[in-house]
Amino acid sequence: MTSNTPKLAVNMGGLEMKNPVTVASGTFGYGEEFAQYFDVALLGAVTTKSISIKPRAGNKPPRLVETPAGLLNAIGLQNVGLERFLSQKVPYLRKKKATIIANIYGYSPEEYTTLAERLESEEAADAIEANLSCPNVHDARTASGAVLVSQSCEAILEYTRAIRAATKLPLFIKLTPNVMNIQEPALAAEEAGADGVCLINTLLGMAINTETRRPRLTNVVGGLSGPAIRPVAVKMVWDAARVLRIPIIGTGGITDAASALEFLLAGATAVSVGSMSFRQPDAAYRVVQGLADYLERHGIPDINQIIGAMQA
Repeated sequence: MTSNTPKLAVNMGGLEMKNPVTVASGTFGYGEEFAQYFDVALLGAVTTKSISIKPRAGNKPPRLVETPAGLLNAIGLQNVGLERFLSQKVPYLRKKKATIIANIYGYSPEEYTTLAERLESEEAADAIEANLSCPNVHDARTASGAVLVSQSCEAILEYTRAIRAATKLPLFIKLTPNVMNIQEPALAAEEAGADGVCLINTLLGMAINTETRRPRLTNVVGGLSGPAIRPVAVKMVWDAARVLRIPIIGTGGITDAASALEFLLAGATAVSVGSMSFRQPDAAYRVVQGLADYLERHGIPDINQIIGAMQA
């Protein structure tokens, strides 16, 4: 890197990233699956599939449906479980010297804290992303009546405080867009000690086969991702950035550097590429290259000058 090369490094809530690009949990496996397409260590971080204490088989198929400009999924958090993650998945990422954001999922604050404690003690993560917002599993309602933890500010406070007390690693809370006002849950995560938030998880949606009159997903309802949700995601990042003191990972329909820049200009410090990786496996690295090209073309020496720089 020469003195004239634009700087791409960002600090995401205490996590030093060589560039602001990661991948959305559940769209990139555990990293090794994409090694044939590019060196995953070139990303700012690899965000893993959600990890639960015990393995999960996920929902029954069909659990993926293409929609106009989007993808409807109801995978149901299929994953190998904590022990296999530690013994079989982490060694590859550590050997590659990749930065690891471990996404975790549980059914109680205690399960989240167990995961966070083990990941830190085993040096299996550089940061933790707590998934409080997956719409594809049947969870009990919270005390407030919310179906998802991140639809209840009280539940966000409870879960985030528990995880925060369990680990010193940078902690990011992944929030749902399926709320009336994204600022309230984002502020709750900040109040409880989160180092950052990830916006947004998928929008609730469904599709129906008109010939059979049956839902296209066995789960009936799934999470909508892809370019169709990008305007919603960018707006929610902008809303949250105006009230938060902690940084944001922006995600939702990023396909290239231009769409990633929308999130950065709206106030995100980092971005994650999701369903585009299915269509173009090296999409996330192409975004990294595209951001560097953008900075060079515009004579901008540091990506941090772009963050929140939308002129309205």
